[in-house]
Amino acid sequence: MAKLDVFTQDWCRAWEEKVRASQDFAVFNKGWEGDIGCFIIKDPAAGLPEDQYLYLDFEDGKVNAICMVDREKAEKAKFIISGDYIRWKQVALKELDAVKAMMQGKLKLKGNLPYVVKYVKGVQESIRCLTELESRFPDD
Repeated sequence: MAKLDVFTQDWCRAWEEKVRASQDFAVFNKGWEGDIGCFIIKDPAAGLPEDQYLYLDFEDGKVNAICMVDREKAEKAKFIISGDYIRWKQVALKELDAVKAMMQGKLKLKGNLPYVVKYVKGVQESIRCLTELESRFPDD
């Protein structure tokens, strides 16, 4: 399988398909309400010259969308998670747990952290699906 460039619509679509296919995600995320805007802060030295905005729309065990969006769309999400590019890369490579990173301030959450923690298994399952992708990062 060819590697997919991160932060592209093809990469998002592949991730979305993995999450849709996950029965565990459907169970663990049952009851979740709210979309998530992810801000990936640019790192020109790593080959990421512009901030990136990822949008995840999950609802009651289903995934409605995972896609790249503009800043305005990402800012309207119920939950906003922001962080340096390297932190997001570490999450995608299973080197950093996203929920622990939020609790440690390595990723910043705007929204209700206890609510997110309540659905930690759903969050972890969506990340597990991401780590199944063959991803190519700008600094690879």
